[in-house]
Amino acid sequence: PVLQRVERLIEPLKQTCNAKVKSNSVKQEFEKQDELKRSALRSVVALQRVPGADKNQQLNDFVSQIKSSSELAALYASVERDGAGGMLTGGGDHLAMMEL
Repeated sequence: PVLQRVERLIEPLKQTCNAKVKSNSVKQEFEKQDELKRSALRSVVALQRVPGADKNQQLNDFVSQIKSSSELAALYASVERDGAGGMLTGGGDHLAMMEL
């Protein structure tokens, strides 16, 4: 069920990852944007762990885009190291419970 709707998730995740903070913003705005990007990337890592996700071209293209950006690639590597995709393990598939 999640993979059938992954296309609907990709665009909002892209928008979050590509959002820029104005240069005159306060430090908290930069930190907030960084955390939003990390959250989006945790979702991407979790989606990649769904069986069959490797066959979804939009997801693969988005991951390639992430890895080609020095800023996003560093955050993505950090999220992967942290094991952030763990939301699909343990007590059930939380993504499947989301209203998509």
